[in-house]
Amino acid sequence: MIYLYPLQQLPLEAVRDFVFNNEIFGVALAERLEQYTHYLNDKTSSDDKGKNPGEWIGDFFCLLEDQVLWGVIFVSKPGLVLTCVPQNLPDKVFKEAIPVIANNFRQRKVYCVSGWSRGAQLVTAALQEKIGGKESSFSRQIIEHRQYLFMCYDSRRCQGNFPQYPVVQCNTEDLDALYHLQSAYDTVEVLPKNHSFKPELCRTNLQRLLQSGTLVAIPSSTCDGSGENRQFMAKANVSALSWRFMLIGGVYTSDKFRRRGCAARLVQWLGDFAAKNQKQAVLFVRQENLAARHSYENAGFFFSGSYEIVYY
Repeated sequence: MIYLYPLQQLPLEAVRDFVFNNEIFGVALAERLEQYTHYLNDKTSSDDKGKNPGEWIGDFFCLLEDQVLWGVIFVSKPGLVLTCVPQNLPDKVFKEAIPVIANNFRQRKVYCVSGWSRGAQLVTAALQEKIGGKESSFSRQIIEHRQYLFMCYDSRRCQGNFPQYPVVQCNTEDLDALYHLQSAYDTVEVLPKNHSFKPELCRTNLQRLLQSGTLVAIPSSTCDGSGENRQFMAKANVSALSWRFMLIGGVYTSDKFRRRGCAARLVQWLGDFAAKNQKQAVLFVRQENLAARHSYENAGFFFSGSYEIVYY
């Protein structure tokens, strides 16, 4: 029998061990799980620990078959679904899990499912499942289904045939100088079809990245990379940071600086930065984006699997 249990009904350490062992299949989820662990540890009263997960930013669910843990699914309050499901999930478990997940998600808001192909396909199939002749929730129309290639960094594979531009770690003083890059990235790479761009949300997210110190950029040749008025050709950031992995995202180059090796330089720099901090840099790129794939390969990234994002 397949069951879907809330995290609070299972030993936390056992779930953390599972996610740790399958971390590459759910880097963003692993980061959320560690944040949740810190949240529990920071609660002032030990009697309250874990009793009110609704105070936190979302819920974790564990997929079990006869006490064997096969996957972990995270659902944020706004409706972002992240998965940590091994690619070798048996077909039998996959098929039997679909109605179980569908029943649990029947009343849940979902706007996006993100994860390695096996986990994303499992949740997507469950969201399309009908229970008693009715859809499993109030709205399950797919707006856009994107296919990606998941890539890992190996400095020994770096071909290095691109300029070694200076890379700077940005701060909140750079918000205005970086906004044109971030807004273009959000519009081109993030927003699903028929969704309007929201400037204030873009600025808020950019400010959060800058405050966390996880955004890097290449200054334009008209400035030296220092000072209040520096400008930038390209940017990238850390999207998620788990125990052993660093997920790179937000890579974007201004149109007039394309095909100059900016993207390759940024991901190479972040790959080396991750290695210095005993982490493996990873990223995912759209299958049809041949230029980006070539840049990342030049920088030392290699394909390791398939990734999907589904918007509702």
